[in-house]
Amino acid sequence: MKRGLGLLAILCLVFACQQDPYDVDIEQLPAELTALNLDSALRAQPQQKLSQYVSKLYKQDTEAIEFCLPYALQIPLKPDSSLKNAFRQSVNNPFNAQVFTALDTMNHWRQQVHREISNAFKRLQVLAPGLARPKQLYFAYTQFAASAFSSNKTIVIGQERYLGPQHPVIQMLPEQQFYRWIKNGLAPKYASTDAILVWLSTQLIKETDDNFASEMIRWGKLLVILDILLPEQSIATKLRYEQKAYEWAVASESKFWEYLVEQQLLFKTDQELNMNLLNEGPYSIGLPQESPDRMGRFLGYQIVKQYLDAQEPSIQELINTPYNRILQKYQVPK
Repeated sequence: MKRGLGLLAILCLVFACQQDPYDVDIEQLPAELTALNLDSALRAQPQQKLSQYVSKLYKQDTEAIEFCLPYALQIPLKPDSSLKNAFRQSVNNPFNAQVFTALDTMNHWRQQVHREISNAFKRLQVLAPGLARPKQLYFAYTQFAASAFSSNKTIVIGQERYLGPQHPVIQMLPEQQFYRWIKNGLAPKYASTDAILVWLSTQLIKETDDNFASEMIRWGKLLVILDILLPEQSIATKLRYEQKAYEWAVASESKFWEYLVEQQLLFKTDQELNMNLLNEGPYSIGLPQESPDRMGRFLGYQIVKQYLDAQEPSIQELINTPYNRILQKYQVPK
């Protein structure tokens, strides 16, 4: 009898060790995140009711509407004919008309993105109930101004930036502003990851003016939390990498670390360095041209993921952990 109980205890211990502490059940949670196709809703308004409708949205979230209309579309928020005239000009613009026709066919994609983002924030609700979560999701037309934007209530997705690199509308964009590598990134599969990242990076783990290592680890935390919240997406997609680029990054991890150490870049306070290694580009400047961009984000993810696997902190604990403590635990791959 004792032998049987001992075996049962061992089996329980084995299965407990195999349990992913970040794998939570969200099936019974009600959806909190509402979604609005803002572009379609605005176009559907009768002219005489447009100002009233915009005013209502403005009261709900001033920052989001100021981004969507004055900033992105150059439409003034005035309760007079100037708003209506500017909006009419935008709708009647020949290029915009083609964009609207394309966006009107994307309903299934919007439903999928809404579901993925909603489920991600349900996981955040379970794993870190004290952290802020968005209330609503706007699918907007931003005239290609931004892929995603976040206020403290709303995530805005610039949905025209997810039509796909081969879409006729994307092919029409001027090459002088939209280089080939930019167009290649305008793929529908990146929408959910972009939206969640913009929320995490503006509302939970904000950018600092510290050294490169600090920002690299900040991006690592963001991507690891995104990994937890959106497990159905591959890490390559979360990094905005195609599989070949991801494999290059994995194979080059130790060499990239050696490069940072040898060039004494880790603790530099240099915005140009951050741009070269953390921001979007044709490749990571300073590395071979076959390298993917954002290699600093990739390495930050690898370092933080290694820490997460070893320590299993809560999301809140991970956010609060100083970057240098995580960095000190890093074991460079052989």
